[in-house]
Amino acid sequence: MLFCHKCRVRVGGSPRRCPLCQGELSGEAEPGLDVFPEIPILPVPNKRLISFIAFGTIAVAVITVAINIAIPSGGVWWSLFVIAGLGSLWLSFLVINNQWWNIPKIIFLQLLVISVMVLLWDFFTGFYKWSLNFVIPTLFSCSMIALAVFAKVRRLKVEDYIIFLGIISVISIFSLLLIIFHVVTIVYPAVICFALSLISLAFLLVFEGRALWEELQRRMHL
Repeated sequence: MLFCHKCRVRVGGSPRRCPLCQGELSGEAEPGLDVFPEIPILPVPNKRLISFIAFGTIAVAVITVAINIAIPSGGVWWSLFVIAGLGSLWLSFLVINNQWWNIPKIIFLQLLVISVMVLLWDFFTGFYKWSLNFVIPTLFSCSMIALAVFAKVRRLKVEDYIIFLGIISVISIFSLLLIIFHVVTIVYPAVICFALSLISLAFLLVFEGRALWEELQRRMHL
């Protein structure tokens, strides 16, 4: 039987380390006394393809920087925008890869990631407000529609999507502030986003108000 000199205990089976302190074990292993089965390490699907894509991304970034240096563009480092775009794609991929089983959560996280990325992109390229005029209101509007359609098509349980739809709808209400304080110069996308947020909230409160309250209580441990 295996023995841990640090914990002064005997360990049955054939573990590689002490289950208490993770220290080294001495003595002879007894596989017949294993309590838990050996869990195989599952291979990462498409690992080779992901490696090729990662290599291609790095190659494209290096080539664009080399071209930018070799062919001056009046002091404009356009290659940095290419690298930022590639980084945005990988960031979105990581979000999807880590939450692939929860589509409503993917939609919510992707909405936040892409909104922040386009806002920063707009800010560092002169802040022409294209992100606030068009992209972000459109993203929020499409997210509310996509989440509602997906929940209907896949027949999701209310608790699986109601919180994410509610958060997106509440945040979308702030699009009205962009209009009131004249932050946006083209109001149509913001108006549509505001209208959809009110419709979504009205639907949740009228038809799923009880389920929404119960889900909030469960998540916030009220």
